[in-house]
Amino acid sequence: MLDKVSIIVPVYNVEKYLDECVKSILAQTYSNIEIVLVDDGSKDTSGSMCDEYKKQDNRIVVVHKENGGLSSARNAGMENASGDYYIFVDSDDTISPDMVEEMVKKAKEHDAKIVSSLISEKQDKLGKGNASKVTVLNTHDALKSIFSDGLVVTSSSGKMYASDLWEDIRFPTDMIFEDFATIYKVIRRAPKVVSFEDWQYFYRPNPAGITGTPFYHRKMQFFNVAAKVSEGISDTHPDLVPVIRNRVTRQAISYYRDISSSGYDDAEDKKFIVKTVRKGIWKYLFSRYKAKSKIFGLLIAISPPLARKVFAK
Repeated sequence: MLDKVSIIVPVYNVEKYLDECVKSILAQTYSNIEIVLVDDGSKDTSGSMCDEYKKQDNRIVVVHKENGGLSSARNAGMENASGDYYIFVDSDDTISPDMVEEMVKKAKEHDAKIVSSLISEKQDKLGKGNASKVTVLNTHDALKSIFSDGLVVTSSSGKMYASDLWEDIRFPTDMIFEDFATIYKVIRRAPKVVSFEDWQYFYRPNPAGITGTPFYHRKMQFFNVAAKVSEGISDTHPDLVPVIRNRVTRQAISYYRDISSSGYDDAEDKKFIVKTVRKGIWKYLFSRYKAKSKIFGLLIAISPPLARKVFAK
């Protein structure tokens, strides 16, 4: 019998995109799927839409709960899922029709508990990569990849996980950057991670999301999360701590650019970000990140006022 794959979809006020998302999941060429729609206290028609989908297909499970945020909804989805594997799909995104089939196939072929595909912000790229181009990473290299924005990225989306990897792991409900805080814990339990170079997941950029909004203070949580991740990984993979530090430096550089262009004016936050750039810039210069980011970092470290003027243009 085919392994069951539970596709967990947090739903909150997405009536505009939900139908497209659900239809892309129902169109899967792999039949043994379970679709867990978690209505996270939606105030539009999303909740009732979930109930209608359930009437149309018995593979759909609907959970209604009070609003608790994305992490809370994903956690509720796992509590109500019964599959051998989990896939997380945000309710304004879509997936390729053969995503589940390809992932199960590669999990079996390579005896892997995590399979990762490419994520695109262009829907017409779905299924137009090279699904036969496969890279098998050990635990260490998979962790290094997510910490350095490599082939396997931090996002929980675009991946399939053996459900037993999540036995006592859940997304934190008190912070943003929940993927960064969580996915490394799951990958650390997987002896192999398989990545294949086909765009199987369409991510719809959200203007109101973390990356789409002007800088605001809560984004500073990233540095606390990164510190906890560094501490959590230092016992098993201490050589990856410098990789995380470079990621922190890159984020600080990006933040300073955002601050300069948005007019954000919290003196303490700006001081902390500049200090972070200065602390990490010399090692960052020898990292894999782009030369443009390194030049920006040097400018911030040498002359923050000049950097602000440059970035504000």
